[in-house]
Amino acid sequence: MTGTLRALGRLMRIVLHMLAGVWLTWRMARREAGFEERSRVRRAWYDRALWIAGVRFRVHGEPPRQPSLVVANHVSWLDIPLIGAAVDPCFLSKAEIARWPIIGWLARQHDTRFIERGAHQASAHVEAMQAGLEEGRHFVVFPEGTTSRGEFVRRFHPRLFAAVTGTRHPVQPVALAYERLPDGPVPVSYADRDRLIPNVWQLLCRRETHVDLHFLAPLETLDQERRALADGSRSAIVEVLGLPVDPPSGRATARASA
Repeated sequence: MTGTLRALGRLMRIVLHMLAGVWLTWRMARREAGFEERSRVRRAWYDRALWIAGVRFRVHGEPPRQPSLVVANHVSWLDIPLIGAAVDPCFLSKAEIARWPIIGWLARQHDTRFIERGAHQASAHVEAMQAGLEEGRHFVVFPEGTTSRGEFVRRFHPRLFAAVTGTRHPVQPVALAYERLPDGPVPVSYADRDRLIPNVWQLLCRRETHVDLHFLAPLETLDQERRALADGSRSAIVEVLGLPVDPPSGRATARASA
């Protein structure tokens, strides 16, 4: 089968899978389904969507059981459904998305936390995560602030780690290990000036895409500063991925103040 035919077949199946997701969400909303059922359905939906797209992933280590700040390296838009399939976290979104037809309704039904744009957006992010953690949810953040080609991991910005400093909620580092070209980039990375639709099409054309999710030892936060948590979680991820400790010159993000 050629890549184009494979992609067309997968695209049709994904559209049907998305429609099935809307229907399942409507059914759960109508029955006022509890959290456990909604969580199980979400994880199964992510898992099936990834399978249809040809993404084969394995989970190593123990996903968190208590509410945690899940932090990972950021390579692609695929990072979100991969972690979603593993731990069913809460996500943050811009407040205007809540008013979008269908998309906004789906986001609300699946416990998305909405943040107003403005000068205090970072503080709003932290407050929303703190509230969600206290309610028993996981939150996922990508502390690099942007994606890379998977050849290095940028410095982690410490600001969002304020959501757990001085609490009993741990930081859960996750290393996303995509298959890579020898000494080269991740073929399905989404970075720089890539456009989403061509990137998705490229993924669908591939026979298979393999990813390993490594859940590393959680970091205790009660007596830790956010800079120490940022550096500690990044170091653990870099070590597992076998990447350089220091990003290439000119490619690292500015080191944020603690």
